[in-house]
Amino acid sequence: MQRLTQAEEQVMLRLWGLKEATVKDIIQFYPVPKPAYNTTSTIVRILEKKKFIGHKKKGRGYIYFAKISKEAYRNYLADWLLDNYFDCSNQDVINYFNQNKSLDELL
Repeated sequence: MQRLTQAEEQVMLRLWGLKEATVKDIIQFYPVPKPAYNTTSTIVRILEKKKFIGHKKKGRGYIYFAKISKEAYRNYLADWLLDNYFDCSNQDVINYFNQNKSLDELL
């Protein structure tokens, strides 16, 4: 698995919420100003190349669906952060949140 760009993550968050969607459906779940259709379509195609999403044909268009679950990506990101920002130390993560935000707020 690889890290997604911010734009790719935004598309995936909407697709995970919708389960299945066309590009137009994905765009509808963005706040105003909404991204352009072509921009979103390009990101969807990139996500397909990265094997994060798949599609099925419906009429003249496509319905897209996530191939990677939100939980699987979240676990990957948590491990990545732990490895790259906290020197693989769970205690460093706990210390960070204790200093910057109450763990009670997170739980």
